[in-house]
Amino acid sequence: MYMNKKMRIAAVGFVSLALVAGATAVASAAVQPNGSDAALYSYDANIALVTDPSTVFTWTADNFGSGNKVSYDAPTTCPTTADDAYIFVATAGNERTKAAWSAYGDSAFAPGTKDVIAATLTPGVALTSGNYGTVKSNGGTYSLGIACTNNNGNTIVGAFYRTASITAGTGSYTMTAVTEDTTTPPPPANTDTTGSVAMSPQTVGANDGVLSLIVPVGAAAVFAAPTLVNNKSTTTGTLGNVTVADGRSVSRKGWDLNASVTDFVNASDATNTISKAQLGLIPKIVSSEATGVTAGTAQVAGLATYSSLFASGAAANTVGNTVLNADLTFVAPANKAAGTYVSTLTLTVVSK
Repeated sequence: MYMNKKMRIAAVGFVSLALVAGATAVASAAVQPNGSDAALYSYDANIALVTDPSTVFTWTADNFGSGNKVSYDAPTTCPTTADDAYIFVATAGNERTKAAWSAYGDSAFAPGTKDVIAATLTPGVALTSGNYGTVKSNGGTYSLGIACTNNNGNTIVGAFYRTASITAGTGSYTMTAVTEDTTTPPPPANTDTTGSVAMSPQTVGANDGVLSLIVPVGAAAVFAAPTLVNNKSTTTGTLGNVTVADGRSVSRKGWDLNASVTDFVNASDATNTISKAQLGLIPKIVSSEATGVTAGTAQVAGLATYSSLFASGAAANTVGNTVLNADLTFVAPANKAAGTYVSTLTLTVVSK
């Protein structure tokens, strides 16, 4: 990427700036002695107009083409029939034949216009196609400028360029002076470049929503088939997604989501139970429209304590939906009979 920090708007790579310029006079309409449709002025890295034909530009030194000698970002306007623009270097007489260009690069129009603004004429940056290395190594006299095209870039409908004398090897160059139009342009209709418009919109207060918990109807945790780990029946699973919906956009109080679990009861023998402490639970945040939401501390199977904090939303940050889930691990004591054990996990969301 090619950047010039001193520019009011940075030039990126070899692409001319696509912006709408302020109210500045257009380029001299005089056809130049070299055949250019109009004058093309050069500005250096300091955004200073270069008028001395003995000024030397290096191959990669900033050189910005403008349609005006007062402002570097005055447009060079292509004909209405143009649908594209290029930066090019060509030998004299070949400016309007793309196939004969020595090297070239893409440019751009300001949106909604046929204007090329602050064109990057720097050969070492703008020329990305063709024999640009040969131009630098061989040197000579070339035309350097902007071409307006249509027909997929194959037909030249306008050309604005300067005659450049390029030094072989280094690529350094000088450019011949611009021939000024001796006619006096009409004064601009409006010399102001800025204006102000008063705005006084009104607002209404928002309504505070509600805090709620969404659990699917018939929700049931899913466990995998048990295996023996250290001779204890062990199975893992997932709780399933639940959602804390906080619509309190005014009060923004935050919330806590707590989990409680009942002891596990054998489905075939209600007298045979396993403590809820055997359920390990690791809360997870699946997604959240809010910020400041944190998952609760993991509960380890065999040492779990319920009720426990499943998740928490900090005050002033939790408006929106937060989707939560949990990884589960159930470890049965070795002396417990095989079978299905039933329990209920209850989630409760409370405002802070």
